[in-house]
Amino acid sequence: MPSTAVRFRSSVRDGFVVVAAILVAPLWLLAKLEALLTGGEGFFKTASEILSLVPGKLGIFLRRGFYWMALERFSMDGSIGFGTLVSHPQVRIGRRVYIGARCSLGKVVLEDDVTIGSNVDILSGRRQHNFDRLDTPIQAQGGSFQQLSIGRNTWIGNSSVVMADIGEDCVIGAGSVVVHPIPPSSVAAGNPASVKKRRERELKSV
Repeated sequence: MPSTAVRFRSSVRDGFVVVAAILVAPLWLLAKLEALLTGGEGFFKTASEILSLVPGKLGIFLRRGFYWMALERFSMDGSIGFGTLVSHPQVRIGRRVYIGARCSLGKVVLEDDVTIGSNVDILSGRRQHNFDRLDTPIQAQGGSFQQLSIGRNTWIGNSSVVMADIGEDCVIGAGSVVVHPIPPSSVAAGNPASVKKRRERELKSV
């Protein structure tokens, strides 16, 4: 059970998040209204861009307040760094998730205790843009968006690009390009990322 001091700090933090949510409520209301009337996400993306540029602790709390209201799920103890953009509200972020600076998030589920370095791009799958036809601009060929899943307690290194699911307890080396699913408890790296070794749990002596 958490100590009294831990519970007090959590209560104070949650209180700041609620205050931040009140401050950014106009942005959330515009995004919500647009989604209800047109199904669009333009105001959501605009709010994400604006709030990504607020530095320091103030920025972290303002982003917490907005995403707590705007995303499918966002834990109040999550941390989203300076310059990081969230492209869609169809994102779920678990407890104690840390996302570094200048990242880009598509449609993704981040389970508890995920750690993401700086300059990481998590796309909405590999098929966002079709390119089969030569008589039609690629931008006009459409595509499909997939919600990726990043498992609990996974660490993704700086400047990685993720286009496929990653299991729990994984470590993804810096600069990796993940184009195929990575199984749980793997250390993977490279372009395309491949499993280099498995993480084994220590057996505790009795």
